[in-house]
Amino acid sequence: MFFRIALIASAATPILHTVVLMLSGQDAVRDPISELSRQEWGGLQTIGLTLFGIGHVALAAGLHGLDRGRLWPYGRSFLAASGAVLFFIAYFFSTAEASTLRGPGANDPLWVVASLMGLAMGALQPGLSRVSPRLGLFSATCLGIWLWLVPLILLVNDSWLGAYERIVGTVYVVWMIGVSAELLHRTAEEKP
Repeated sequence: MFFRIALIASAATPILHTVVLMLSGQDAVRDPISELSRQEWGGLQTIGLTLFGIGHVALAAGLHGLDRGRLWPYGRSFLAASGAVLFFIAYFFSTAEASTLRGPGANDPLWVVASLMGLAMGALQPGLSRVSPRLGLFSATCLGIWLWLVPLILLVNDSWLGAYERIVGTVYVVWMIGVSAELLHRTAEEKP
């Protein structure tokens, strides 16, 4: 049940984001993600971020029954913490003043969730490899891309901020969907 919730909530997030992006007329390359929450349809963006947070908590709960090593509980904790930060981000982006969202610290909460998620991916990686070599390879690929994207921010100027955030977000969502789907599939196979 937890993996199904994580999968559905994580899949809904990019769908809602794309709908709001199209309806608002924002520029996906230039405009940061935070701008979408302040548009006419921004409530859908807030719902998407909240669902993504729920997906994190659900995945962390589902991983409880699959203990795979000493780093596993830390990975679950970082994953749940990422979900909690996403709840804050949904609130912050929808309630902050427009000047705050255009200021230098507007996307600081995204750095927090990205850091926690990187730690979660890294701590869960050995255990996911033990669950399934295919899942381990998938997760390692996402983690590798994630780590490669970190220093790339130093080269991104404001006119490309939206594109950078959406590339990072795509890797993030793909990891969540891929891990949730594979674990859902594996638990379904194990049932008599």
